[in-house]
Amino acid sequence: MLRIDVALSDAGSMVNEDAIGHFGDAAWVIDGATGIGPSLLDAPSDAAWLAQTANRLIADALAEDPDCSTIEILRDVMTRCAVALADAQVRAFDGTHELPSAAFAMIRLRGDAAEITALADCRVAAVDEAGVARLFGTYALDVVEARTLAAVKAIREENPSIDSEALKNLLLPGLSANRHLKNRDGGYWVLGTEPAAADHLWQATVPLHPGQRFAIASDGFLRLVELFDVATPDDLLAIATPEDGAAWLARLRDIESEPDSLRRHIRVKRHDDASLIVCTWDPSC
Repeated sequence: MLRIDVALSDAGSMVNEDAIGHFGDAAWVIDGATGIGPSLLDAPSDAAWLAQTANRLIADALAEDPDCSTIEILRDVMTRCAVALADAQVRAFDGTHELPSAAFAMIRLRGDAAEITALADCRVAAVDEAGVARLFGTYALDVVEARTLAAVKAIREENPSIDSEALKNLLLPGLSANRHLKNRDGGYWVLGTEPAAADHLWQATVPLHPGQRFAIASDGFLRLVELFDVATPDDLLAIATPEDGAAWLARLRDIESEPDSLRRHIRVKRHDDASLIVCTWDPSC
C-alpha cells in the first residue's frame, strides 16, 4: 500500500492553481498553468478550475477501475475535462493556446514496480536502479521556457525596478508563442482538454522494495532544487512529516522574499504555488 507521509499545497498568490491527490496505490500533483489572456470561465482562475476538476476526475477514475492503465485514465479525464469546459465556458476560445492546461506527475504501484508518469514540469524524486536519488520527468517545457527566462533577465537588467504587471506585458508575446507549442510535436505535452496528450505521457518504472519513498512536486516546490540549489532529491525524499514539509516550505518562501532574489534567481513570478506529496510503499498497510 502507498502510505501518504506528507501532503501540502501552498498558494503563491490569491488563488492556488495547484492540486494534490491520492487514491489507493496512486498519488499525484497537478500544477495549473496561469492564463495569459481573458478567462474562458466565470471562475477566479481557469487554471485552478482545471486542476481541481482533473484532480476529482482522476480519483473517480481510479475508484471506478483501479486496474485501468494510466494512459487510458488520463485520456478519459481529459475527455471529461473538455466536456466540462464546454458546459461552463462563458466565451469561445480563439485557439487551443487559450485552453487551460497543467503540468502533472503521478506515482502508481503496479505489481512489483512503481510507475512514474509526468507531463510538463512536475517531477518525481525517487531512487533509481543504481541506488541514486534523482528527479524523474520530462524537460521539454524547460527548453521552451528558457527563452522566456532569457527575456526576463534582459528586461530586469535594463529596468531592475520593473513591477510584475509591466514585466508580464512585455513578456506576453513570447508567453503566447510558448502556449502555441503545447500539445504538439516539437513542443511540449500537458494535462488539459485535449485527450491526444495521453499518447505522449513521459513514463518510467523503478523496482519496488519495502520502505521505498517517493516525492512528487510541482515546479514551485522544486525551486528549492532546480532554481535555488538549496536542496537535493535526497532531501526531498527525507521529508518524513508535515513539520518537515512546512520547514522546507518556509525556507522556500524566505528565499523568494529576499530583496535581491529576483536578480539572483531568474524567474517570472516572485512566488509560485508550491505542492508536495511524499509517500512510502508499506506492504504492511
